[in-house]
Parts: sequence; C-alpha cells; structure tokens
Amino acid sequence: MTRQHLRLFAAMSVLLLGVAYFAPRTIAPSGVPASRFGELLHETHSEYSHIRVREKDGVRSLLFVDEDGTEQRQSAVAMADPGKNQLGYTGSLFTSLLYRHPQDRVLIVGLGGGGMVRFLNESFPDMMVEAVEIDPVVVQLAGEYFGTVPGPRTRLHTRDAFAFFREETGLYDAIYMDAFLRPAPDSGLEEKTTRLKTVDFLRTVRSRLVPGGVVAVNLIEAQPETADDLAAIRTVFPTTALFNVPESGNLVVIGSSEVPAPDAAELARRAAKLDAELAAELSFGELAGNLRP
Repeated sequence: MTRQHLRLFAAMSVLLLGVAYFAPRTIAPSGVPASRFGELLHETHSEYSHIRVREKDGVRSLLFVDEDGTEQRQSAVAMADPGKNQLGYTGSLFTSLLYRHPQDRVLIVGLGGGGMVRFLNESFPDMMVEAVEIDPVVVQLAGEYFGTVPGPRTRLHTRDAFAFFREETGLYDAIYMDAFLRPAPDSGLEEKTTRLKTVDFLRTVRSRLVPGGVVAVNLIEAQPETADDLAAIRTVFPTTALFNVPESGNLVVIGSSEVPAPDAAELARRAAKLDAELAAELSFGELAGNLRP
C-alpha cells in the first residue's frame, strides 16, 4: 500500500469514527435536538414562552421549552381523530362530569394547542366551549397547527384570565383551570399565573359557576406550592376531591358545592351511568377509581 493510500485510509477511518461517535445525537433538520414527540414542525418565542410544535405518528403536540431545553408537553391532538383524548391529565380533568352532568357551557383557562377544546367539540357537540388564553401566539398556533378555531359552539378569548374573570359576568357549568405550566424566565407570566391560585381569585371563579357547578384544577404534585394551592381550593369550595393521574406527576382537584360529598361508591355508580350513556372516548369508571381516600 502506497503512502498516499495510507493517508486516505487514515482519513476515512477518522471520518467513520466521528460519524459513529456522534450518531446518537440525532439532530432535527432545524438544528434542534430530536425529541420523543416527533418531527419539529414549528418553533418560536412569544412574549411569555419558548414554544415548539411537533408531530409523531399523526399526534401533534404543543410543547413549552424550559431554560435547559426540556420540553413540557402542554397538549396533544390526533389530527385524524381529534375527539380521542391523548393526555392523562386532561382526561382526568373530565372527572368533573361525575359531579356535574350535563355541562352545557364550560370555560377552559389555558388553551395550549386546544386538545381539550377539540375533545369536547367532538364528544359533546351541543356544549358551548370557551377558552381564555393570555398568549396570542399560542392562540395563533392552536388554529394553524391544531385546528382549534372559533365556531358556533366555540369561543376563544385572548386575554389575561385574571382580567377576564373580573370583567365578564357569564356563568358556567364547569371551569377547567390548566394555566399553571412553567413560564419563560422574566416573562411576567409566573406572577400572572400565581394570581390565579389565590383565595380571592378562586372566590371569583366560584361566583362564575351556576348552582351545582364545578371547578377542575390541574396541579403538579411535586411542586412545593401545591400544598398552599390545595389549601386555597379547600377554603373556597365546600367539597374538594383529589384524583390521581396514573403515570404522571399531575394531580386533579375537583371543587364543588355538593354537600355531602359523593363517596367512592356513589362516584362508581355515576361513572357506570356515564359510560353507558356517553360516546366519549373516556372510561369514567377508571377515572372514578383514581379517587384518593
């Protein structure tokens, strides 16, 4: 082998070793590291958050990105079957139906991609579904990438929820609180979301419920402030119930004025009735079984 051939062989060996060494660090076409949530469709920074949209196997996800690059999935929609719930915690929020059914008009605080809106639109076509979202970029992406748009039975409010509740006077059968994800640093959103968990604000929320209405709150159990959040909810609502969300760090809290609170046997009876009556792609029996003692 000539000296020239030896140099060529050495160069090719270094190149191949380099490819082998770096292969596990798969990079998406945009230069963003690949993700278990699939192909990157869109990435942007809003005033409040670093946002990505990804898709895998027909399921499209809206993700908020932490400072260290960790992606937190806020919502997901199967684009060919938007009525199929994709996330455990959003499905668990509909435990509210065990306490109030039917729900003719509901409000969702925190839109994301609109997975909850799309589920309710498909499963309960006669229900008036409203959502309030502070970030106009999120509202835009929900429409462009997830098909979450206003319609005859869907209203989207691009506003600060704190101001919305202070200024609007409509009443709801259920209010779903899902606005507590971690915001971008220095965005001002953390302070705004903290206001949504005070006793004063929760009293305003209760005043926007019809008699017998319910609130369903998504909390992250490991966060240190969760104990204070639970105390605030219990201060405002005569009945509170905690539901585990399997295989997640989420905790769903139902607040209502129903006294006495339904026990596990009563919830199981109601769940069986809902499972027999409704075509929603949820097992209410499983949801009822997640009640904490």
